[in-house]
Amino acid sequence: MPRMTRMLPVLALLPLLAACEELNTVAVEQPAPVFPAPEPAPAPAPAPEPSARLSTPAPVASAPISNPEPAPAPAPAAPAPGPEAVVASAPQENISAPAVVLDALLPGTPPSAVFQNGDGCYLFSIERTEPLSGYPVRNAAGAPLCENDDGTVGPRPAS
Repeated sequence: MPRMTRMLPVLALLPLLAACEELNTVAVEQPAPVFPAPEPAPAPAPAPEPSARLSTPAPVASAPISNPEPAPAPAPAAPAPGPEAVVASAPQENISAPAVVLDALLPGTPPSAVFQNGDGCYLFSIERTEPLSGYPVRNAAGAPLCENDDGTVGPRPAS
């Protein structure tokens, strides 16, 4: 058999061998999955110790205290009132505010937070300060509510 005929099967396989050439691949590192840290198991409660039987307490003798308790420390000073606060001059506390004033307060404001300034205007206080200060109680139009000369309560008439 001539040499060429023996090579024919090899020549038929050449296209297949060319198609099977080695491919270059690149490995890409993937980040490790992140899981929440496991919570530590709570420490087991100590086993109760067997105790002796309960008994009647011993009698207690009482005697007057020879050293009186020290005087309590003075309360810290309240912070200074804000820039819109009015420092009350001659305030009248524990007054019964008229209904128009109570209706103008924010819901949930206790009536005891209202006091009257020396000029007859109603203020409400967020906290107790020395000197007493508060914010004007205002109607829906934004005018401060005051007791007028004729005894009515409302915005002061323009003079």
